[in-house]
Amino acid sequence: MEHSLIISYRDHIIFTSDSHWLHPLFELNDFLQKEQFPVKELFLRDKIAGKAAACMMVYLGITKCHIELISRRAMPVFEAAGIAYSYDCAVEQIDCRTEYLIEDNMSVDDVWLFLRKRAGRVEGLPVKIENMSFSVGSRIILNGLNLELPGGEQLVVHGANGAGKTTLLKTILGLATPVSGSIKIGDFRVGSQEWMHNRMNTAYVHQENIKNTFPVSAGEVVSVGLAGVRMPASEILYNVELAMRRTGCFNLFKRSYHSLSGGEKQRVSLARCLCQHAKVLLFDEPTSFIDREGKDDLLVLLRELCYNEAPTILMVSHDTAWIEQLGWERKELKGGRLC
Repeated sequence: MEHSLIISYRDHIIFTSDSHWLHPLFELNDFLQKEQFPVKELFLRDKIAGKAAACMMVYLGITKCHIELISRRAMPVFEAAGIAYSYDCAVEQIDCRTEYLIEDNMSVDDVWLFLRKRAGRVEGLPVKIENMSFSVGSRIILNGLNLELPGGEQLVVHGANGAGKTTLLKTILGLATPVSGSIKIGDFRVGSQEWMHNRMNTAYVHQENIKNTFPVSAGEVVSVGLAGVRMPASEILYNVELAMRRTGCFNLFKRSYHSLSGGEKQRVSLARCLCQHAKVLLFDEPTSFIDREGKDDLLVLLRELCYNEAPTILMVSHDTAWIEQLGWERKELKGGRLC
């Protein structure tokens, strides 16, 4: 086989890649998102497949494949997913560092996200805070706080009431000015001229407890994500609809935003972030005013967002049980610093 990866549909080759490592499978994912081929009818031929590649094939929905050199660690993955596979030669393990990093308890989805981050195929921008302090009068709220969040990573910050969690988000948004230290989003320092031109990269989802009867529809709230962007009205409408369909709230398009439940408002707010194409998402106590069903829905939406776009997400929350389900890294804000 000349190519690293070959995909056939009804005996016709529709995709090839000559890339190395796992990049051909990422390229295949890009291809499948643009082309409307029934994935279950595709036949995949790959030169080498270990457990990592096997998990990616399962994630992509491949059902039939032939591997020239297969790792025995890949076989149980194929078999558990019901993939019909054949091979020319089998070895115990592929000699690749990535194979040793894939843990046995990781789900296929977890492996996909882990590999996306490892490949640098994430939408998120890095957030870096250095020795940042914030005070109100004589009261010190944040004291020499440091945080380095790589692009595409997710972090939950928890802490007691009044610890400064919301203040932390406001400083990142540029709504509160630190007395010392610096905050960078991507390559730009918050507050700089360059950052001002790229503010759309950061989006904020606030607590849904605001009581306001201003007549605005859910669709109009989502369109705020494109405020100031020059594009035809038809294109704005297309982007709004696409974002709302992705978060399962397009049926609310004409509904008054303030008549929605807490869970429905969270869907609309997340759609606004997607419409904005934000690369850094900040969530302030997202489960405070939603019921159990709404919390479960939000959990699913956030996981799908991470697997599909992998934005950088910083969330503050006190909902311990829900945070446990989310499974993200956690830090405690205490004494003005992150522990």
